[in-house]
Amino acid sequence: MIAMTDYRIPTLFDEETAILAVVFSLMAFLVSPLSPLNRRIRERLTAFYLPAIFIWWYFFQNQLMSIHPGLRYYLSHSGRFKWMMKSDICYAFGFAFSLGLIRLSRDWPRVVGFVFAVLFLLLILGGEGCGPPIQET
Repeated sequence: MIAMTDYRIPTLFDEETAILAVVFSLMAFLVSPLSPLNRRIRERLTAFYLPAIFIWWYFFQNQLMSIHPGLRYYLSHSGRFKWMMKSDICYAFGFAFSLGLIRLSRDWPRVVGFVFAVLFLLLILGGEGCGPPIQET
């Protein structure tokens, strides 16, 4: 793959970021009290969401893996801002789902929620340091 410098104006929001926010919002609706699902099913679904969000963030935002090699390749400052916005969406939804599990569940889902709450809190506080490299020149 040929690396090219991107000189576009930095943006925070693109179509992939919008899709990510909409998908996470639909996931949140499925585990909300407005959902027609049973409470136990909602707890288990939320406990499944947490590692799924973290694994998605790790592979596609931190390690920059993709099906198309040029699709998520952040080289410029413009790409860095998009990376930060997508990662922040993952952190926020992951932390919110974790707090929901801690607050509303019992037994093992509460433990899963606590572990991921600590993990996402650490990423919120220091996650910018583990971002993709930026090409300076």
